[in-house]
Amino acid sequence: MGGKYFLCKEISSVMKSMVSPEEVDNYIEPFCGALSVLKHMNNDYQKCFASDYHPDLIQLWKEVQNDTFIPPESVNLDFYEECKKLKSPSSLKAFVGFNMSFGGRFFSGYVEKYKRDKKEDFLQEAINSLHKIKDKLNGVNFQCISYDKLKPNNSLIYCDPPYAITKFPIKYRTDTKYYDEFDNDKFWEIMRLWSKNNYVFISETTAPDDFIPIWEKTVHRSVSQSGKTRYKNSSDKTKNEKLYIHNSVYKKLNL
Repeated sequence: MGGKYFLCKEISSVMKSMVSPEEVDNYIEPFCGALSVLKHMNNDYQKCFASDYHPDLIQLWKEVQNDTFIPPESVNLDFYEECKKLKSPSSLKAFVGFNMSFGGRFFSGYVEKYKRDKKEDFLQEAINSLHKIKDKLNGVNFQCISYDKLKPNNSLIYCDPPYAITKFPIKYRTDTKYYDEFDNDKFWEIMRLWSKNNYVFISETTAPDDFIPIWEKTVHRSVSQSGKTRYKNSSDKTKNEKLYIHNSVYKKLNL
């Protein structure tokens, strides 16, 4: 959840309008995910670094970039379950685990069980998506690394971390059996540190008081992405998606 497919053009436009390629040495995405934003940035910012903590996902992007990934011809429930057991890092495990799962969440349930009477080819849509993005990955340096291991300098950085919630610890899945907890307090401390020598933009719905929202839009934060979705649910709620920068960056940009 939290993919930026419907917001990527607006988010990228905001960042490019504030920080030109001539002002920075690199463009960095430490939570690159589905690359929705990166695909609008890479052609403008020639040195591009994309990382994620998910080993299978990064392996998939490397193989798509090198044109060595061969998607499966079909995916039934048995094949879906077999892919769960593949040893990581595995591009096939990532492709099936995300694209053939309900809501795009890693092995959250075989998607065909939920499409009801809709005639939708999820596999072909996923393959088409890879074909569309391949040419936009030229020169991108992909690495599987935790964001807190990076030491960026003079870079434009876009962060799309796991969203904060109030009732339970933030968890994200990098395996098929276990969830890792995300330290939200640590994340904001590192964002303050990075903001001293970089232009850091963060997607979230809330942030500490020293971070300033410079853009926002009301969106559906669930499997339901719009009022016309096939997965309507009375419990679906909208949130204000925001783009934050630290007040030090705000001053540096003369906003």
